[in-house]
Amino acid sequence: MARKRARTTDGHFISDDPSTPENEAWTEEAPKKKESKAASKPAAPKYQMFVSAEPENGAFDIRLGDDIKIKGRWDIQRAFVTWRVPNDLLDVVKIHHHVWSGRIVPFDEEG
Repeated sequence: MARKRARTTDGHFISDDPSTPENEAWTEEAPKKKESKAASKPAAPKYQMFVSAEPENGAFDIRLGDDIKIKGRWDIQRAFVTWRVPNDLLDVVKIHHHVWSGRIVPFDEEG
């Protein structure tokens, strides 16, 4: 194994003590990386996917008032329309007439 510079648990280099015969600033073992908090817990998705319940003739947008528009996109087969709705707009989208009437439904990846 290659020699590596010794580090503290925080990742800083360890200095050598000149009063000892050994050079403790080097090690044969690679330091173990500290697991970050982001790697230990998966991030929550920032979007909820919605899809048309039936095949559509054209892609259309979900309009929420005069200034908010969620763009509708075709799926690969160009049969169904999908929307990527930001989590902060979920409450408003759930009361949209296409959603409560069943024309647009939340997309379930498992089913």
